[in-house]
Amino acid sequence: MKIIYEITIGELINLIILAVTGFIVCQYTRAAQKSNKIQEINNEIQEKPILNLYLRKHGIEDELRLRNVGKGPAYNIKFSSIEADHYKYYPYFEEPNPILEKDVDEKTIKLWVETPEGGVEAYDPEGFNLFLTRLFSSSVRDGQYESVARSAGVFLITYEGMNGQKYHSIFRIYSKIVPLLPGVYDLVVQFMHNGKGICDITTAKRFCEKDPIMKKNKE
Repeated sequence: MKIIYEITIGELINLIILAVTGFIVCQYTRAAQKSNKIQEINNEIQEKPILNLYLRKHGIEDELRLRNVGKGPAYNIKFSSIEADHYKYYPYFEEPNPILEKDVDEKTIKLWVETPEGGVEAYDPEGFNLFLTRLFSSSVRDGQYESVARSAGVFLITYEGMNGQKYHSIFRIYSKIVPLLPGVYDLVVQFMHNGKGICDITTAKRFCEKDPIMKKNKE
């Protein structure tokens, strides 16, 4: 049995119109999705905090300061602890609000110290040099300064934007010369990585271990 379909010119025109309409709707939908995505990215750029870690001179002493150079405020700022010669250092803000407002708001980072015996050590004005001495003492003694310096002084900073997104920034601090004497350094605070989402200290150290430190004789 043979079935013959007859299509009139009117029906053919309707099919063509439907096909063209479907194509136009599809293209419009894609364009709208792309436009929405671009708008989302632009909104995040306008709201995203960007934190930078600096080493500043305060009189004759060194101090660490955290600055927000992004377009949005940074909330709930947290620091990972750093172990130095069995002492545990906990970076923190002395102010009650762990917030950095947008457009270059900057705060000093203090270090709370836990001793190997579980006690607490006073962090006096000489504390930063003592921190560095402890951080690199064993590596200098064992001739392994460069490999240890890659990930010994890692500062992992986590924070949130006003959009509710979580972010993290990774920096490391070291001396470009081997610190053979206490207080004799050529210090660098080096940016390593910035990203969205949660990051742990193990992952942060992996970023740093891959990248060699800068040396004085290679500038």
